Amino acid sequence: MRLTGGCLCEKVRYAVVAEPGDVADYCHCGQCRKASGTPVTAWIQVPPSRFEVTQGQAKAFASSARATRWFCGDCGAPLYMTDPEGRSVGVTLGTLDDPNAVRPTVHGWFSARVAWLKIQDPLPRHAEDPPYDL
Repeated sequence: MRLTGGCLCEKVRYAVVAEPGDVADYCHCGQCRKASGTPVTAWIQVPPSRFEVTQGQAKAFASSARATRWFCGDCGAPLYMTDPEGRSVGVTLGTLDDPNAVRPTVHGWFSARVAWLKIQDPLPRHAEDPPYDL
């Protein structure tokens, strides 16, 4: 299914093709918290061949040796994340035009969650990197 999304000011737009079996998760790590300003970030990971920026240009920030985070240079909205090997693109579900189109199925870095956030869903939880993490 082809999904579209973009930043708050609409200067950067993207398209992503989601397929059954793609990883969609909640990440509770400290870097995702700091980058998003939220207690948890929801992502879908796809191969780079199924993601494209369709309008504007996102700005890059190398947040670690494992990840470059891309955001709008005007409004600051975090949009997606890439790895240096070019294996995947992690797209923030909150920036999808229809964020209900993809539902996370697992939690990653659950050991790093904020204590006041009470999560009662039945989804699997991984203390740190989930085994599927690219």
